[in-house]
Amino acid sequence: MKEIALHIMDIAENGIAAGADAICISLLKEGEPEVLKITIDDNGKGMAKDELRQVSDPFYTSRTTRRVGLGLPLLRQHAEMAGGEFDIRSKQGEGTRVEACFQNDHPDKQPLGDLEGCWILLATANPGLEWELQLKSPLGNFEITTSEIRSVMELELISGSALTGQLKRMIRNNIDELGLV
Repeated sequence: MKEIALHIMDIAENGIAAGADAICISLLKEGEPEVLKITIDDNGKGMAKDELRQVSDPFYTSRTTRRVGLGLPLLRQHAEMAGGEFDIRSKQGEGTRVEACFQNDHPDKQPLGDLEGCWILLATANPGLEWELQLKSPLGNFEITTSEIRSVMELELISGSALTGQLKRMIRNNIDELGLV
């Protein structure tokens, strides 16, 4: 994966597969040296301790359709290559939290990519789930949820190119204004 947004999408899809009905994606820019901390929280089925110990092994996967699971190991590798850290916590019946930190000025840090497009795709393709996006930096905060969008817009589903285009621009403007790129 060439962009952080694609890692985020992959991890969020793991939450969907784990039966989550709520997934929160958070980006936080902080510290000295400055880091970009990515957190993906889901309320899916979670993992047992023995499964949690194995998830960073590329030759372990809970999927039956293939024998490898590269999403978490690649995210860990890219975070560590960029002078950052990786952590995963999970509790059966409660969900999973994946965190990856990237040193912002590191030459091996991947670009953020199309985070807004990934979030909108996840939200529109999975309308039965509650999606949240949190963006934070020393310059301010921005939060958006699918329930808030549906309520304000008086919609049952988030769809339509005009609405998704507006949402995409709004999210990108906040990413830029908060200096997350």
